[in-house]
Formats: sequence, C-alpha cells, structure tokens
Amino acid sequence: MMEAAMDKNSFPKWFYELPMQVQHALQYREQNPYRNVQYISHLSPDEIREALLHPELNALRLYADPNDKEETEKEVLALLRHIAWETDTAVYTQLPEQLNHYKFVRHYGNKAMVVHWDYQTRMIYQSIAEFKNSHIDKFIAHWNPKTGQWERRPLVEVWLKDPRTPKYDSVEFLPGVEHEIDHPGILNSWRGWPCNTAYVDYSDNEPEACRLFLNHMYDNLCGGDADVYTYLLGWMADALINPHRTSEVAIVLRGAQGSGKTFWANRFMSLFTPHTLTLDKPNQVTGNFNKHLEDKCVVFADEAFFAGNHQHAATLKTLITSDEIFIEPKGVDGYMAKKLFRVIIASNDEHVIRAEIDDRRYLVLDVDAGAHNQDGAYFKAIAEEWDNGGKQALFHWLRGNSWKENIELGLWDVRKRPQTRALQRQKDLSLPETQAIIHQMLHDGELPELYSTKPDTDYVFVSTRLLAQRHRLKPKDETALGKDIRLLTDQNTESVRVYLGEGYNRKQYRGFWLPSLKVCRERWEDFLRRSVDWPDDVSSWSVEEDRIETPPF
Repeated sequence: MMEAAMDKNSFPKWFYELPMQVQHALQYREQNPYRNVQYISHLSPDEIREALLHPELNALRLYADPNDKEETEKEVLALLRHIAWETDTAVYTQLPEQLNHYKFVRHYGNKAMVVHWDYQTRMIYQSIAEFKNSHIDKFIAHWNPKTGQWERRPLVEVWLKDPRTPKYDSVEFLPGVEHEIDHPGILNSWRGWPCNTAYVDYSDNEPEACRLFLNHMYDNLCGGDADVYTYLLGWMADALINPHRTSEVAIVLRGAQGSGKTFWANRFMSLFTPHTLTLDKPNQVTGNFNKHLEDKCVVFADEAFFAGNHQHAATLKTLITSDEIFIEPKGVDGYMAKKLFRVIIASNDEHVIRAEIDDRRYLVLDVDAGAHNQDGAYFKAIAEEWDNGGKQALFHWLRGNSWKENIELGLWDVRKRPQTRALQRQKDLSLPETQAIIHQMLHDGELPELYSTKPDTDYVFVSTRLLAQRHRLKPKDETALGKDIRLLTDQNTESVRVYLGEGYNRKQYRGFWLPSLKVCRERWEDFLRRSVDWPDDVSSWSVEEDRIETPPF
C-alpha cells in the first residue's frame, strides 16, 4: 500500500536506493531537519541539498520560509555543516571508540609516546606529534563550561587530557605476567600464551599426541642420544616455564637442507607466538636499530651469521650470555633492557659458530633425517599431527608438573649440557690458525719434509719455520706457532737448532724435539681441556727412517 501510494516520478533516483523504512520516515516523520538529516548523511552535498528542498519530504522540511531564498540558503548551508560535523565528529559521552586501543606512555626512552598493537600484534609507537598528525582529520564535540556551548576540538587533544585515557609510566616486557595489577604503572608488552594455560599436565610420560614430532627430535636432531634428547627437552621446558629469564646456552643446528632444522625451530617458536623473531641477515642485530629484539622469547638465526666473521662472533656472544641488551629504537634515545630471549642457530655450513676452548654457550647438534632428508610426505605427517593437537599436547606437557619439578629441584640443569661430537668439531674448526696447524699435524701424524729423529727413542725434531712454510703461514706468525708447538714438549723445553738436509742444502733450523705422537696428543688434549676423536689408523709419527740427530751448531 505504501509503495502504491508513492509516486515514483516525484522522487530522485537516490531516494529509491534507501531502505523502505527510511523512505517512509522521510515522508511522514515529524519535521526536524537537524535530527532527520542523519538518514541521508552518506549522500553527496548536491543530493542532500535536493532532499532538503524537496516539498514531499516532510521530515527534512526547512524552518525557513521557502519563499525567502536567502534564509533558505543559510539553513541549507547550516545543515550541510551539521552533517559534516556529525560525519567526522564523535559525540563526547565516552572515549572515542577509534582510540580505545591506544596507550599513552610517559617515558619511552627519553620521550612520551603513544603505543598500540597492529593486526600482527607488533607494538607500534608514535611521538605525540606523529599521533596528532595521523588523526588530524578527527574531531570531537567538547563542552566548554565558560561559553555554555559544544565546541569542535581535535580528537587527540581531548583524548590525551582525558582522565579515562589509559596512561602508563613506562613499557616493559614481562613474559608470563597476565595481570597489570601486579605491576601498576607499567605497560606490559607481553601478549599472552598462544595455548590455553588453564590445563595442567601431571604426567611424566611423553604425550602420544605429538609422538611424530618427538621422534623427529630424538632420531634426527639428537641422533638417538638419550642424554642429548633429555637436555633438549629440558631446554624447551625451561623456556616455557621460566620465560622471564634468559638461557646461557644456545641451540645450534647444523645439517643438510631438508633435514628438519628449521621445521623444528619454527614449531617450537610457535609456542611463543607472537614473541619470536627469525633473523636471516646479520644487520638485523648489528644494525643501528634493534627495537625488534626487545619483546622476544625466542630468536632464530637462520643462516644469519658467518663463523669466520669476528663481529658476528662477538654479536652472538652478546645475544646469548648478556643479561641486558642495549635497545635503540628509531627517534628515541637508546636504553638498556632485560634480555630474555633464547637463541637458536641453524646453518648448512660445516663451520657454524666460533666455539672457544672453554665454550659453555652452545649445544651443537648435527641434524640428519637420513632417508627422510627432503622427504615432503614425512614432514607433512608431522606437521598435520602438530596442527591437530600435537602443539597443545607438547605445550602442556613441557609446562607440566613433571618438568617443573625437574627444573626447580636441579634434576635438569642448563649448565650440564652434553659435550656432543658436533660441538667438538666446531671447536676444531674455530682454533686459531697456528693451533689449527698443530691440530692437523697431530691428526695426520705428518711431519714437515725435513725432520730428524733420536736413535732408540720416539722423539722427532720439528722445525718451526719449515712447518710454517708448509702451511704458507706468514713469517710474523712463526713466533705464535713456536709457542703452540712448545705445548707438546717436555716441561721447560727450549727451542734448539738442528742441522737438516743434505749436501749444499744442509743448514740449521730452529725448532723443538717432540715425544711420541701418543704423548703429544695427550698433551694437546690437556691444553684443549677435552678429548679429541683421533683416527684409529694413525698412532705414530709418519717417518720413513731414523734420522740421526746433528748436534746444535
């Protein structure tokens, strides 16, 4: 009936695009253009003008005399301004909804800042000026008690001064802390656990829901070594139970592509989402701005560092062992912050890290999935298990009572990490050049081309210069080589001069008398403070025949 009564030729096209209820309201509702104009605020200014002047839209009928063109135009302009006001102005009865997720921080470094989290849960910070500029087109109706009128004020200006605006003294990363009441005045950048923490696992047994993932750890990461496997599980559990403290041991994964290094690291990091970071370039750590490191529980360096680079080695040492880290955000003075993240390193290279003689920072694992290297179906099955309850099962088990007791009672200790063969290999590769030369000589049992022996003994004479020349060592490094060779000699032995060569080529060389290869290896191991996996088929110096000692010149 209503549609039948409506003359379709008497209204413009935009009118029929309105909902039927709105069409009816504009025709029959009581005259009040300032209230009813909200129904058409989405139209263009020309269409709004047409609606206000339409004789059959009673709800929008102007108060001005339609015959007075000047007064009519004034009222039309007033209503157009009113619509503009309503469009970009919120009525101030509560905090503007569009700013509810922003927080004001009085001291962020050396400046006051406004912070919020984006859709990727990254903390975004802006200076007050930047925040005002980003909302320069937003206004609010603000009551002025002096004039007794509503005034149009910049939204940010009112929001900053409002007592209901969330204000904090500082920002800190407090992982595992869920309630602000425990730390009043501190804005916690921790966004919570990705899994439900209400459930507590009291079982000592490994959960079957993540059996494939645990098998991958045991077989491929830990090489079937139960001690290494238990330590790695404890390292993971400690990270989940004590996210508020760092670890002095990093996990190093070395192995071929497709062996499951990154596969394991990514799934472990997903237990801390969004507080994880994957690095693939050194400048993400060594660069000028490193704000991205502050609110992380796990940092994964995937092919990000080169063991031969001394700066990279120093950076890694700081990342792993320091309790604090210097944070330098853009546009803000740098400041010291707690370093809480654990470090995982992965590489396909043989030499991954610079491991010192007394290294205590790394658990190095040679990762090898054997026949399953680059086996898509094998890893797909593990991924499906993980996505269908495996992740939650491992999360609850590692945070459960069994691991909590092991860590609290000292049954698992981060300092008692297994000395893997992979770590020993990294130490061998990290030896200084002169020590690497000696290590190779002891490994192969090979002497320089010219040497001498003592009759009826196992002693051999090794010339420092000839050994240096054999390995193309720079002359300036011969002194260091001599000091390292002396580690193999009898106590307080000094270098001596011995004639080597024959005929016109016979001349003196300075060097040392070394005992049997077995004794030298034992002394070298004492210096390295570890055992070395020497080859079984080389047990003595490789000499062609006895060479009679020639007395010093």
